Amino acid sequence: MAVLIFFLLYVLSFLDRQILNLLVGPIKASLGITDFQMSLLQGPSFALFYALFGLPIGWLVDRVSRRHVIFAGVMIWAAAASLSGLASRFWHLLIGRIAVGAGEAALAPAAYSLLSDLFPRERLAFPMSVMGAGSAGGAALSLFLGGILIAAMPSGFITVPILGTIASWQAVLLLTGLPGFLLAPLVFLVPDRRTRKSCSKLNTTSPQSLTPLFRRWKLYSGHFIGFGTVSLCGYAMGAWFPTFLIRVHGWDTGSAAYAAGLVQFAGVPGGMILGLFADRWFRKGRHDAHFRIFAICLLVMTALVTLAMQLSYMPAVIVLIFLQYMLGAFTGTAAAALQIATLPDLRGRVSAAYLLVFNLIGLGLGPVAVAFFTDYVFKDEMRVGASLAATFISFAPLGALMLLMAGRDMRGIMREAIQGGLKPEA
Repeated sequence: MAVLIFFLLYVLSFLDRQILNLLVGPIKASLGITDFQMSLLQGPSFALFYALFGLPIGWLVDRVSRRHVIFAGVMIWAAAASLSGLASRFWHLLIGRIAVGAGEAALAPAAYSLLSDLFPRERLAFPMSVMGAGSAGGAALSLFLGGILIAAMPSGFITVPILGTIASWQAVLLLTGLPGFLLAPLVFLVPDRRTRKSCSKLNTTSPQSLTPLFRRWKLYSGHFIGFGTVSLCGYAMGAWFPTFLIRVHGWDTGSAAYAAGLVQFAGVPGGMILGLFADRWFRKGRHDAHFRIFAICLLVMTALVTLAMQLSYMPAVIVLIFLQYMLGAFTGTAAAALQIATLPDLRGRVSAAYLLVFNLIGLGLGPVAVAFFTDYVFKDEMRVGASLAATFISFAPLGALMLLMAGRDMRGIMREAIQGGLKPEA
């Protein structure tokens, strides 16, 4: 039940954050903004405040009811997502995206902490991956539903009771936030098994309690930056692939939405399969499995995208990008590795720190990197495909190296723990 509820909430969170990718053209025309300004709405405005609010939320997760934290966050982001539909200026929409990011920052740290108490570490990657599959499901759903809504909406402007005349893209944003108000109460069906006895004896407000984090700096830095790079590649593709289909191949918005939704849906089975592999390898003693898998995946993803951007045969392009999304479904496996390596009383804050770094890298740099290559390197909006390939080529090798570094440190930590007769997470 807990995994299903978190899956649904994660789907909703990605629906609210990704729907903007389908509305690039209408928003640019309505607000009179550039590709670069649009990329700020798609990435940094959300990512910066998602990350910054995650730190105090992570502190709360370690101290108060995790269910209440999630409920409040869902209500905030649902309201902000709907109110974004009232934007009539660039800065209006910017503030709306900031508020969506602040609200969504509550879900992952609290959900990761709850799931870590419900499942043993050797079987944690799969349920985490089921929850994480909600990111792919939400991204795909945003494109499918967005395509349906856009097709159903009359072009130009529509009249809404009380609000008056608004643009069609504003109506789409108004509708996307509403499901959050219905789903938020479901979190109270999730058991919260944390008790005073389950807490460690460490004073988690003291500097001494953070010693394990400093001692494992290679693992955490490699984990955060490595998986942040996987996120960067995913957000870059998610933000600009629909526009690539529209600009370069002349697809209409509805067709581009359905195709982009199809390829992003690959992350649902992909994340679950990779999570199962990580659990299986971990149980067999391959304690760097969570990291090694995605170091390999990053390099393969880069080859797939580079090839896809060179082809004109669209079925082949769709298949290659579908495979890229399958291999990039990292969320659950990355979260499981982090919980395994971290003390229970520090999981909320460490998860928040991880979300800060990987969202600043992923959401903050992914969409912007593509726009930077398009506007300032190639100086041609028709070269958006080349910009996508350049983004993968520029960042993926570094990410793979960081993941391998983290994996090596995880092997050492687990070996010492097992030899000392200690629990690996301690």
